[in-house]
Amino acid sequence: MSDYNTEIVEPGDRFSKLAREVCVASFHNSPAITIMRGGAGMRAMDGYIWNLPEGRFEQCYEVVQSDGAGGKPQFFTLMNTPEAFEGLGWEVITMNADDLACRGGLPVMIASSNIDVKAITNENWHLCEALLRGFAQALCKSNLVLLTGETAVMKHSITAFCDTGDPSQLIMTWGATCLGLAALDIPPNGSSITPGMAIIGLRDKGYRCNGGTKFTNLILDRWGTDFPGMMHNPDARKFIEALVVPSQSYAKTVAALNGWASDGARYESDALLCGAAHITGGGVWSKLTEILPAGVGAVLDSMPEPAWVLKEAQRLSQLGDQPMSDHECYGTFHGGCGMMLICDKTDDDLVMDQARKDGHDPYIIGYTTESADNEVVIHSRFANGGVLSSLDHD
Repeated sequence: MSDYNTEIVEPGDRFSKLAREVCVASFHNSPAITIMRGGAGMRAMDGYIWNLPEGRFEQCYEVVQSDGAGGKPQFFTLMNTPEAFEGLGWEVITMNADDLACRGGLPVMIASSNIDVKAITNENWHLCEALLRGFAQALCKSNLVLLTGETAVMKHSITAFCDTGDPSQLIMTWGATCLGLAALDIPPNGSSITPGMAIIGLRDKGYRCNGGTKFTNLILDRWGTDFPGMMHNPDARKFIEALVVPSQSYAKTVAALNGWASDGARYESDALLCGAAHITGGGVWSKLTEILPAGVGAVLDSMPEPAWVLKEAQRLSQLGDQPMSDHECYGTFHGGCGMMLICDKTDDDLVMDQARKDGHDPYIIGYTTESADNEVVIHSRFANGGVLSSLDHD
């Protein structure tokens, strides 16, 4: 019988102590808040006060967004290298901060980070350190404070499709809650979209936390369950390495275009952003369509080349009994753009300038149209090409 304290409590406290250091190091990441320290230990009761310019708080309200990294951490477990785990923190940031920014808000703080692990061991401790070190860097780049969190060691509850029982594996799930500000003067996302506007895509080189189940099934169908052997297969390893490319966070760009300064002040943006679609689960068909108002559709006739990992996923699917059509690819993956921004055509250069300033790769990918059915049309860049419609049933 294992000793509960040795196997569960002490490793959990070891991880929590390091996570607490990440929290404290992040307390000055955002000028919009001041952290009120309620002690120095892991169980400190910290809080915050807003540092908004005079008169601004009455025109704002607090908003929250909760989400997680989905099934993507399993691919990091499969890679099981510090270099991979250093990038995992971007997944909970993009899934929370980017959604909050899309809705017109200013992301300020990861109010809670919840990591559940199968085991923390001497053999995987270097991966734990890389995970938290990378998360600290991502928080700093995103101007986000990490207020608090919880880590639970759950030996019998957490697993992964690639779990081999090896104590050197770090097997985990990760969810978080982002706190931010919304302004009363920002209209609901997409409500001001009209026909004839420009659609700008921000490229993502990874797969962006959508389609994880599809990727898992492709790996199992193509290479089986010999996971140690799989990592010595050059083709398998190249594919898996592409699955752990960190997602790009566009939250700072979207917030700036919506007129937010990092301290919570508001200013009149040079470019009017009318809509932002974060292309995650459900792909383009779902995420773009849901922000289009009645009577408005879109034509995406200049999409960028999909990320290599997305095209490779389609190719691998052709080798099995469930081949993916181009239509299914755009309904499962982001198809090349992790974020789509909609603005007046006179503002498209300004929007792209802001995106480039923040280190992103923007493209004019299409335009909005009149459409009674909110039809989205895509000129496909996947294997089969052709013109696809959201009204078609694949």
